[in-house]
Amino acid sequence: MPENSNHQKEKKEEILVYPKEVNIPQRKKKSTLIGALLLLLISLVLLWACGIFGNGEDVPAPILEEGVETPDNEPSEDPIPAVTYLEQEKNPESGKYEFRAAWLPSVRNLDYPERPGMSTSQLKESFRKILDVYELYNLNAVIMQVRPAEDALYLSALNPPSIYVTGDLSKDLPFNLLQFAIEETHKRGMEFHAWFNPFRVTVDKSEKETSEILAALHEDSYARAHPSQVLRFDDRLFLDPGNPSAREHVIHSIMEVVRTYDIDAVHLDDYFYPYRSTKLNENGETVPYLFGDEEEDAMTFLANKGDFTDIKAWRRNNTYLFIRELSESIHDLKPYVKLGVSPFGIWGHAEETEGAGSDTPLESSETYQHQVFTDTRKWIQEELVDYVIPQIYWNFGEAAAPYSVLARWWNDQVEGTDVDLYIGHANYKVYEQTDNPYWQGDSLIKDQISFNHSLGNIRGSSFFRFGYLTPGHSAFTGEGKEALVKNNEAIRTLYEDMAVIPKNENLPHAKATAPLDVLIKNQILSFRDGYEGFDESEKTRYFLIYRFPKSDLDPENPAYIHRRIPVDSSISRYEMNHLDTENYTYAVSAFNRLHVESQIVLPGEE
Repeated sequence: MPENSNHQKEKKEEILVYPKEVNIPQRKKKSTLIGALLLLLISLVLLWACGIFGNGEDVPAPILEEGVETPDNEPSEDPIPAVTYLEQEKNPESGKYEFRAAWLPSVRNLDYPERPGMSTSQLKESFRKILDVYELYNLNAVIMQVRPAEDALYLSALNPPSIYVTGDLSKDLPFNLLQFAIEETHKRGMEFHAWFNPFRVTVDKSEKETSEILAALHEDSYARAHPSQVLRFDDRLFLDPGNPSAREHVIHSIMEVVRTYDIDAVHLDDYFYPYRSTKLNENGETVPYLFGDEEEDAMTFLANKGDFTDIKAWRRNNTYLFIRELSESIHDLKPYVKLGVSPFGIWGHAEETEGAGSDTPLESSETYQHQVFTDTRKWIQEELVDYVIPQIYWNFGEAAAPYSVLARWWNDQVEGTDVDLYIGHANYKVYEQTDNPYWQGDSLIKDQISFNHSLGNIRGSSFFRFGYLTPGHSAFTGEGKEALVKNNEAIRTLYEDMAVIPKNENLPHAKATAPLDVLIKNQILSFRDGYEGFDESEKTRYFLIYRFPKSDLDPENPAYIHRRIPVDSSISRYEMNHLDTENYTYAVSAFNRLHVESQIVLPGEE
């Protein structure tokens, strides 16, 4: 009915008022009432069988809630009708396969936690609301910052609790925040990418002496305990990537999470060596200021240079050694965990790199020759990383770094490799740069994603940052808010259908097992997980329910994905109720954590 439709639309829009003002409805959960009714029914039947009730009246069956997975611990002894398998040919160009994510930063309490000192219940409620918004946009991966600055949003033996959670250096985390976030994310059928800032020690500038800054850090801070491994630039501190012990500490910190938690990926941002800054010269003029101008790491170079004579090449080798060892460590321990990096949008300029870089002006920042010193192109060529998300935070036509030029350049870099390419989009600029003619329009980010779809190797997108997907928040006002609303509506229209994260070919192959005992009876689809082994790569992670028009059984059409159901260890048999079997044909398949799909099962019918 129209009134009901409008009401549903209004409720859906309320989700965008994240996170304080609206109590966002939670997804339906298994009803305890249903379980009680089932137990009551069984009891009544037993009593009737014993002759206690002899009036011959029928006991009404409980009404099942539509779309709820219900456990059935008393499987029927009736034979399951024969099923058939739907023939399918994968189409990588289909809209069915697309990585969709948003960065969820914790630094400076940008997105989560929204403020320091929140209670356990507040943190849990806030994170669930965040996942509601991810679902509203049909996103399928959360990139959550878990180590913003040599600290931890998780229980760690190597890094102190993050002040962005505790609000006080003397306090511990209120609970295992990371464990909760991973579990809740997986309950929604999404991937969880643990985002690490590898070398940063302090976020904000300070004119105090380095020793004073270190003394004010948590007593368990590695930097505080190892001041010789700390460098200073632009009044901020960071661990020295040229120091082997500092690199080892960062790798151990990341591997602590890989070993302990069921994450899907390790995600690194672009902070290795520092970006350039500016300062006042002797004449009071503002001039560029580059790391190395004051020989910040000259002593480290002398102690660790080996055969290197070019300090810039040595710095690039330091970040290369770090990535290579980290990649080997992750994949040796858990071959199914991905390593991804999010580099600055410009690797290098063609004019400075013998044509290897992008056709961008020398005045624009880059990360190969003068700052950061990360040869991401080499990492891709050697397939040390499983995916890259370059931050192309410019729009079409911007001379400093035209979006189309950079998207094509990165598309070319992954050609012939098994490294997945996603693009990082600056949805924050839709709000913050309304006076910039290049950032005026109602579908800016949608247009960028549509352009990505025209290139053969771009397999998804991520938004910086999550908060700008919630324009109903009171923090947004004026023209910027209006622009966000329109652009976000365009994104949601583009992402109207669900998508499956593409299988990463850089990871080992793992098969998926089709669901068993698939049956439709009385408009109820039921099935159970077919995998019974212990291989983490091959365990079923989620199921897809397809709803096809009778005349078009095309599993590559994303419009026919009806529902994604994550595996729940407490459920022995899954059910979906009140299906329209007269007009549609239903089918089900299983996916493992590497997003390999099993055979698609067309159920038997009774």
